[in-house]
Amino acid sequence: MVGVPRSNGCRTCLQRRVKCDLTEPQCLRCQKRGQDCPGYEKRWKFCDETSSKSRKAQRRSQAPQGQAPLQETQPPHPGTRTDQITTFGARKGTIDERVEPNLAGVALDLQQREVFCTFLLTSFPAQFASCGARVEVNWIDYARRRPMSTTATVSQALLWAFRSVATFFVGKVNKDRDKLTCSRHMYSRALGYLAGLIVHPKFSKDDETLAAAILLTIYEMADGTGQAAWLSHSRGVSTLIQLRGPDAHRGGFGTTLLKSCRSFLVADAFVRGEKCFLGDPEWRALMTELADAESQASTKSELGLIVDRAFIEVASCPARLVETKSLLTHGLAHTSHIASTRETLIKAITNSRHVLSDMRCKLEIGVVKRKDETSFTGPIPWNFVDSFAQSSLHGMRSGIALLDQLLTLIEADSRRRQLNGHILNLDYAAACASNPWAAMEQESASWQVQFDPEFLQRTFNISPDTHDDWMDRIAMSMGMLGLRL
Repeated sequence: MVGVPRSNGCRTCLQRRVKCDLTEPQCLRCQKRGQDCPGYEKRWKFCDETSSKSRKAQRRSQAPQGQAPLQETQPPHPGTRTDQITTFGARKGTIDERVEPNLAGVALDLQQREVFCTFLLTSFPAQFASCGARVEVNWIDYARRRPMSTTATVSQALLWAFRSVATFFVGKVNKDRDKLTCSRHMYSRALGYLAGLIVHPKFSKDDETLAAAILLTIYEMADGTGQAAWLSHSRGVSTLIQLRGPDAHRGGFGTTLLKSCRSFLVADAFVRGEKCFLGDPEWRALMTELADAESQASTKSELGLIVDRAFIEVASCPARLVETKSLLTHGLAHTSHIASTRETLIKAITNSRHVLSDMRCKLEIGVVKRKDETSFTGPIPWNFVDSFAQSSLHGMRSGIALLDQLLTLIEADSRRRQLNGHILNLDYAAACASNPWAAMEQESASWQVQFDPEFLQRTFNISPDTHDDWMDRIAMSMGMLGLRL
């Protein structure tokens, strides 16, 4: 910058032409000399250019009448001092920018955050409508109220994540390839900042770190660079949430972060063939505690509470699938240990199925008979009740179908062991083209849950290319929509 000292040292060290140690708030050199350190704020350096201005004026006055001076007809040579002065003068901008140099950047951030809010309402309408008024701080409030005039590294990751999502949305709506390409560069930059945060002992558990990771996962979902590429980023989000622990999500924006990504964590666990940590006792206790707390509030939503309590059981379904697969891959030995494991598993599956069936009945009855009652819907807007309920019902029914299939397989395995390996002809009443778990008739070693967009489009007529709210439907289905074995 013209006229600003290049060194970062204090003004005293600059005047003495010695190296400053940059100690905050006062450098050690000034302290040793027993004088106050003037600080590190850079000031303008004024240059006397009176003589050069006088020479230019004299040459201009000596030019022949009717002929423009050479300096006005020919552009300055690149790299010369004249070029630097001209460029600096051209970039001074408006008086607002001279008083507040970051005014344009702040205005751009404001616009991009409003674009992000539009993207959120377009891509996740039912999820925001069902949770936005039931949490202390929702995503839109957080995006609008978050301070902008900060240069902290932790804020830069979230800032560029907001920018990448907003720019992608603008590019997609206007079919602008340049903006789509620009959004990918922003995405890469946000990833770079985030990579430094997740290994930092102070910032790795911060709300903004997790928020940035979730936004980048959403970007990957929206951009669709690869089939179900967003699931690979869910692992990082899952790791961050587990690192933070349940206490970080008991209130505030932490609760919003957990609720906004929990469905995708379940889908990620299914695809990876692993247990979902949200099914562990401490996380089940947290979600139960949050539901109980809302049930005592004056603005509670019985509809939302039914879905929240059903999700607690859906979050345990990946673990039930893993445990059943492990049981079926044992040898034919009919030991007491296997029998005990089987009984424990059957009890857990039966309990989850009972709760899910109960929640499904309450939701079906409530939508039919109590849809217009404020005590049932609570702060959820009436025009989103149907879409929210239908997607949630799909998640419950899919979970019940999975648990039924597992119980059938466990019973068949028990009989197989009693008959020393005789294969039974099982009657799978639920095995039909629309049943995502129908392939469980095969050997358990070949089980591999996958996210199948073609199954999503063929069965439910939902396509990521033509439906802006396809991510919203997956979130509202508790992560079950689009999954198949």
